[in-house]
Amino acid sequence: MDLRSRAAPYLRPVRKNLAFVGTSRRRARYFRDGIEGICMELRQAIDCAAILREYGAKVGSAPSIHGPLHIMNAPGDFSRLTIGDEVYIGPDVLIDLVDTVTIGNQVAIISRSNIMTHIDVGPGPLKERRPRRHGPVVIEDGAYLGAGVTVLHGVTIGRQATIGAHCLVRKDVAAHSTYVSPEAALLPERPRAQS
Repeated sequence: MDLRSRAAPYLRPVRKNLAFVGTSRRRARYFRDGIEGICMELRQAIDCAAILREYGAKVGSAPSIHGPLHIMNAPGDFSRLTIGDEVYIGPDVLIDLVDTVTIGNQVAIISRSNIMTHIDVGPGPLKERRPRRHGPVVIEDGAYLGAGVTVLHGVTIGRQATIGAHCLVRKDVAAHSTYVSPEAALLPERPRAQS
């Protein structure tokens, strides 16, 4: 047994009593930088659930939300985000809060996935042809999103649906269905040019 394991029972109460230090530091950062400062805190955090709750997200019991977590376009707080019970969110997940994001119970979102609630091409010439659009994203109970999945605005992923790694989800996904993206394929070798 290493030193850290032996000391853990004694250090837990100390750590719990010092939690106010992190809370006070975050409040000062929120006062200085607004919600963007708290978004930066989430990018450096190991466990993000407490910070999300502290700034307005509804987070259920026993979550496992790993940092860095990237939240963008939060309107002053995280009140547009609802996360159910026993949810797993891996590192480097990005959540866009232009509109609401609802994540049901026992959902797993693996690392480097993106949940996008809007599209905006910016002020350029495409603005007339592609106006800004947004819509809520709902991920229902028991769904699984593999690594690198991107879910676009207005999409609902049904109960216990499975989305394989690196899929782009543009339309609603039926409950209990499975979606995968194309796999890498070996191409036949071309004859080499002789010099």
